[in-house]
Amino acid sequence: MSLAIRLKELRTRSRQSLQQVADDVGVSKAHIWELETGKSRNPGIELVRKLAEHFSVSIAFLTGDGEGGEQDPAALQFFREFGGDLSSRDWETLRTVAERLKDR
Repeated sequence: MSLAIRLKELRTRSRQSLQQVADDVGVSKAHIWELETGKSRNPGIELVRKLAEHFSVSIAFLTGDGEGGEQDPAALQFFREFGGDLSSRDWETLRTVAERLKDR
């Protein structure tokens, strides 16, 4: 999956506008759009770092490098946001809910 696809998916899943992302990472709305559409294919490492931080994902995930490249963006974002803050009981509750959803 390309950087363009990952960016768009992360942005739309988080329900953010192009402008919101652009403002947070310090670039123009047009530049974020160019990245999402693949018109700009080689962003600087600093911008990639800011985008990864903004979406709470790793640089490797965002660029498709390394073992994080095949993970679901929503699952990775969820884990980064809540993974360290959940108790064992909370994890067990999530597992139970996931099993019930899987059985539907």
